[in-house]
Amino acid sequence: MILRRLGNKKKIAKEIQKYFPPHKIYIEPFFGAGGMFFNKPKAKYNIVNDLDSDVFNLFNVVMNQKEDLEDSFYNMPVHTDLLKYWGENKETDPIKKALRFLFLSNFTYLGKQDCLSITGYNNSKELLYKNLNETNRLLFDVQFTNWHFKDFFNKYSLDDRGNGGRKATFIYCDPPYLNTVDKYEMDYFNEDDSNDLFNCLEESECKWAMSEFDHPFILEQAKQRNLNVIIIGERQNLKNRRTEILVTNYENNQKSLFE
Repeated sequence: MILRRLGNKKKIAKEIQKYFPPHKIYIEPFFGAGGMFFNKPKAKYNIVNDLDSDVFNLFNVVMNQKEDLEDSFYNMPVHTDLLKYWGENKETDPIKKALRFLFLSNFTYLGKQDCLSITGYNNSKELLYKNLNETNRLLFDVQFTNWHFKDFFNKYSLDDRGNGGRKATFIYCDPPYLNTVDKYEMDYFNEDDSNDLFNCLEESECKWAMSEFDHPFILEQAKQRNLNVIIIGERQNLKNRRTEILVTNYENNQKSLFE
C-alpha cells in the first residue's frame, strides 16, 4: 500500500485469491511490499515474515512509529543530492532507515536507485499519505518477523488444538522467483532454495500455495511431488514475458498442467 516494489502482487492478488482455501490463520513467509496481504480479507490470526531488513524495519515503523514517520516524510527533501547520499550510505536509526528505503524504492525509476522518477515524488507522496493509516490499521495484531524462511518455519509449531492449528492454517509463499534478477541486494533464489522451500511447506502439513513463473525446475518439482499447478496468466518481468503460476498442495477446480 505504501511501498513500490518490483514483483508486487497487488495487480493480480484478487485473481490468485480465487484459489485460496478458507482459513483462520494466515502465514506469509515472503512479505515484500505486502501486495497480497493488503489486498485480501484479513484472517483472524496473521503471521508474516521477510528476510529483507529494510522491509521488516519499514513496516515495524509503520506499526509502532507511524506519526514520526509521517512527519519525517513530510519534511524530507527530494533531490539528486539525497539520492547520491543514500545511494552511498545506509542508516541505522529506524525512522531514517525507513525514509531511505521509501525514497529509493518509490522515488527512483523502477526502483533501480540510479535516477529519480519524473513523477515519483508527487505520486509517492500521495500514495503514502493516502494509505499510511490504513496500512497501520491492517498491520494491527500482526506478528511480523525477520528470518530466513527455513528459520521461520522452524520457529512455528502448529498443532490441531486451540484455534484449529494446521486445519485452519493457510500458507502463501511469494519467494524470489527462480533465476530472476534480484534488485534488492538479497541473495539469488536458486534451485536448492526452491527445493528447501518445497520441503518446508510439505513438512508444515498445512494447506499452502506458492507463486512462481513456469520454470522447468518448478514444474518438475510440482509433478514429482504430486502438486497442483494453476495457470494465472502472462506477466511481464524486467526482461521478458513469463507465465505466472500458482502451485498448491490441495485440489482446485482449475485444470492442472499435468492432467
